[in-house]
Amino acid sequence: MYDDLSTLAHTVQTRDSTGSAVEVTWYDSEDTHDRDDVVLLVHGTGGSTAANFGFLFPVLAMRQRTLAVDWTAPEGTTATETSALRTLELEDLALQVIAVLEAAQIEGRHVTLLGYSLGACVATVVAAERPELIGRLVLINGWVRTDLQQLIRNDVWTRLYAADHEALAEYTAFCAFGGPFLAGKTMAEIAPALKAQAFTPFTAAQMELNRRVQITEEAEAIPHPTLIIGSEDDQMVPLRHQRQLFGAIRDARLAVIGTGHASVLERPSEISFHVQGFLDDPQRHDAGTLIPAPRP
Repeated sequence: MYDDLSTLAHTVQTRDSTGSAVEVTWYDSEDTHDRDDVVLLVHGTGGSTAANFGFLFPVLAMRQRTLAVDWTAPEGTTATETSALRTLELEDLALQVIAVLEAAQIEGRHVTLLGYSLGACVATVVAAERPELIGRLVLINGWVRTDLQQLIRNDVWTRLYAADHEALAEYTAFCAFGGPFLAGKTMAEIAPALKAQAFTPFTAAQMELNRRVQITEEAEAIPHPTLIIGSEDDQMVPLRHQRQLFGAIRDARLAVIGTGHASVLERPSEISFHVQGFLDDPQRHDAGTLIPAPRP
């Protein structure tokens, strides 16, 4: 039913942080299953609904109405391969998410905003700035403030982006997937993942934005029940960052899974287990709880 997301696609016109018009693509399963729950998925750096949520979207859509957004590059943020007229801001992406929430006509529903990686940072901003639009929050592999380890990795990414996209694909896979996951694979097995990566000026603009994330105040302002999911072997956004989110958000609970940063690809079923459990009963685990791993 959800093999071809284009059949679920819609567009909405909105404005970026400078006031320029931007058209945003979003997806809607349009199936409520007699539940008043709605979940909106927000992808990560260089990703898309198909790339990051190819498993999670259809699984969640089997139980409740599921939406997702594909970011559009705001005018001027991707002028050339090496420079732009202006920097991309978290607010640019947050406004796109807000436009989808408003266009989907979901007033009166139990709305959950789910963000992955950079999408978790954007979701944090949306939840803090427009708390009335949502009721619950899920943050997967997100962070509050970019640190030196992330900056060094970002420096290497940027140099490879300018020089060698084939090497950049291998470097990205090395950083994204957990060591235990890669140890059980061959180069032939991960070759499709390497070839599927596309590095565009908009990806580069998002990577530059990653360098400037500082959303401590926004995280501390969030009033919503929040599920935070972190990964034991994450080299891109190490687990300490999810622990910082866990400490900053007053009504948060934390689940830790055995993956690298690409948790939505390595163990999507475990992610869906935690997410669906939170959607079904947000208060099943009290604020401050470290959620145990599911048993077989």
